[in-house]
Amino acid sequence: MNKFYFPLINCIIFQFLFTTLPTATAQNSSSENLSRNDHIFPPSKEASAFIDFDKRGFIIKGKRTFVVSAGIEYARVPHELWKDRLLRLKRGGFNTVEIYTFWNFHEPEETKFNFSGDRNLDAFLKLVRELDLYAIVRVGPYYCGEWNFGGYPIWLKFKPGLVARKDNPQFLNATDRFFEKLIPIVARNQIHHGGSVIMVQLENEHPESWGTVVPNAYFKHLIDKTVSLGLQVPYFFSGLHPGNDPAGNKKNLDDPARPNPWFSTEFWGVWFFNYGPQPQDSTLYDRRTWKIIAHGGNGYNVYMAHGGSNFEYNNDRDMAASYDYGAGVGQAGDLRPIYYGFKRAAWFARSFQEILTNSIDGGDESRWMVRDTSIKVNSRLSPAGSITFLDNPDKTPKRTVIQPPKNIAGALPLSLTIAGGEILPVIQNFDIAPGLRLEWAPSRLYNILKQGETTTLIAYGGVNTPIQLHFNADSEIKIIKGNENFKRRTKKLQFSALVKNSTSEFIFETKNHIVRILIMQTSLVERTWIAESEEELYIITGPSYVGDVRVSDQNIEVETEEPWSVKWDKAATVYRANGSVSLANTASPMGSRKLSLNLAPWQIKHAIEPAAPDYNHSNWKSSLEPLQMGADGDITANAWYRTKVHVDIPGTYTLRFKNLKERASLFVNGLIQDSELSEKSFTFKLEAGKTNILSIFTAHNGRNKQLFYLGGLDTIDVKGITGPVVLERADGSNVGTTVSGWKMKGGPGDPFAPYGWTETGKGNFSGPAFYRSSFTLPENNGSYTTIWRVNITSMGHGSVWVNGHNLGRYPEKIKVFGLYIPESWLKQGKNTIVVYDEDGINPGGISIQAEKEASRDLFLLTGK
Repeated sequence: MNKFYFPLINCIIFQFLFTTLPTATAQNSSSENLSRNDHIFPPSKEASAFIDFDKRGFIIKGKRTFVVSAGIEYARVPHELWKDRLLRLKRGGFNTVEIYTFWNFHEPEETKFNFSGDRNLDAFLKLVRELDLYAIVRVGPYYCGEWNFGGYPIWLKFKPGLVARKDNPQFLNATDRFFEKLIPIVARNQIHHGGSVIMVQLENEHPESWGTVVPNAYFKHLIDKTVSLGLQVPYFFSGLHPGNDPAGNKKNLDDPARPNPWFSTEFWGVWFFNYGPQPQDSTLYDRRTWKIIAHGGNGYNVYMAHGGSNFEYNNDRDMAASYDYGAGVGQAGDLRPIYYGFKRAAWFARSFQEILTNSIDGGDESRWMVRDTSIKVNSRLSPAGSITFLDNPDKTPKRTVIQPPKNIAGALPLSLTIAGGEILPVIQNFDIAPGLRLEWAPSRLYNILKQGETTTLIAYGGVNTPIQLHFNADSEIKIIKGNENFKRRTKKLQFSALVKNSTSEFIFETKNHIVRILIMQTSLVERTWIAESEEELYIITGPSYVGDVRVSDQNIEVETEEPWSVKWDKAATVYRANGSVSLANTASPMGSRKLSLNLAPWQIKHAIEPAAPDYNHSNWKSSLEPLQMGADGDITANAWYRTKVHVDIPGTYTLRFKNLKERASLFVNGLIQDSELSEKSFTFKLEAGKTNILSIFTAHNGRNKQLFYLGGLDTIDVKGITGPVVLERADGSNVGTTVSGWKMKGGPGDPFAPYGWTETGKGNFSGPAFYRSSFTLPENNGSYTTIWRVNITSMGHGSVWVNGHNLGRYPEKIKVFGLYIPESWLKQGKNTIVVYDEDGINPGGISIQAEKEASRDLFLLTGK
């Protein structure tokens, strides 16, 4: 079967289990009455002034807030790139990030905790706060996430009597010890302590409970333990409304029985077996996002909004190094079409969160607005105003006439085209400034932004699309720019314009408050960014992406970037509270782009020393029968086993294993055997009258994530060799002899040991081997970022290190040509690459190539 089918099958099963969960029986689950809800435990009294909710919406720091969350895993991003990735998400309109705190990432060896460097959760959460974002933390103890063993530390497999995710003393003791390190970090970063954390998820995808159901002592223990360690913000079990279309076909997400707002912890953006831009997904996920907004959802978390990498040995069996996910922000930080769709919806939801997070379902009471019955109508009504959503569920565009409310004098019907699948919001009676109300807006609005004493509205559409905005003011109105586009009737103001090829600006003033209207093409909305400095908020139009913004002595510096594939005219404008500024490019000219790097001649270091007959294995773990991988504390994907056998009759023998998983190679007296592992057995020749040393090299491709599994961990997902091993004559002339007296040691060996390196030949090597080379990174004046990948498609199975950093496992299981090298792990000048190939394939076919689609030019734009 094609290897790409396996993730697809897993995906289908995963979605089926979610659909059938209320009545399904989970593996090894003793619960017969599985239950779930979408409720959230309320905050403590101490936290409630900072984070709270009612059934209509979330309230953060006293303000109703639409939670637009981005799934990102700090474990999948080098800490040097955390700020870059978080800023990309913030620029995409997200105000929150959701993270896992993988247990085996922080306690890979029992009692040896690591919360430093890439594992510095406290630093990550503080950076989230520094960027004025919120955090939802999913603390486990189980995670899933296509992560090695679902996040369980391997050493849990070797705890006698341990039963995972149950009221089991061994499991709870281990969980408690981890939580005693983890939860205080989360607790001191809670929002009421000046931090970023607004919600916490306990457990994940547990078949016995979701939401606030406490069915047994295990869930009560999780509550008691985390609360005793300082958890005070709202929390819930397992997850809320996961799915690739969380709103589904429901006309109304409101539920009178629910005490909290509707929220999806996993709005699946694309899926984990995808890589790069998915052409069909921009429109598809745009509609799915707007359905949440239109039908009463109060927030969602895009899983994943950022892809990432499974560095080291952290991949599960469905993945290798890449966890790109086809996400909006890719593994290498590149932005995809789906990102810009999420951005447009996010800024709308946040602009009108006063309506959305305090609204009730108005149904189709605004049916009068369109007479075309093929356009579905849905309304959200609130004290802050209302929004009528006009929904074209068909794939083809529809031209329709939008009727104005009868109470707006002079308003005329407006003919608009609603694209196939588009949900178009029409705003009514929304206060945009003191004494100024937006009465009716039958136009696409991207953002309403308060910039000091200026309020900026951004409306968009295709060229020649009509824009209408109707205002009601309680004071005199003064037109400052675009007089011919306004009509005044006492305290009412009607604005109309057509979308032009370039951005149009219109300004009026009321009660000492400036209102600016920007009209632009839909394509420019993608290139419109909201940024800030300590002084004010800025609207920046033009670049494909805006990074840091710096202001000094009225000078503005804006860091921007453009993909190599994009031709940009370098025109950009900053709209400030008191005017606009044209920006000019002052970046140094870019040098010639290199698309590949030359590798120095490869060196080889044999990795089969453990097979040598005289190899000293005295410090290896001993056992009567072979033990599964990880028994010696090793957490890699490799292990060696050794034993001795003596036969009286020379000839062909078969070594039969009760349990040998995935891949293995057999060495007899130091020589690799030309024998394939078949039916858990090797067939080979032995000499008589001597002690034969058998060495077996084993490897695996990643551990199962154990979705929905409850039970013991010792006998599931066994890797390496376990149980009795029998040696018998290949012709079946004897009953066989049980082979005892085993030694085992995990790990590939030391990839950085300076000794033992020699020049490689042209052929393959018999057995696992290390290969070493170097390459020189070209000088870069800071005018571009090249995304480099190690192309390993010619190799077998293994791992790659660059400058000592483990890029992860290969071969990749998705359609990407190589392993991503994070920019922060490279250096100017000489860089070292080490490859461990378990199959001993010659490295001559390896190359380091630029990923043109993800690489980008950098520009520094300035203005006054």
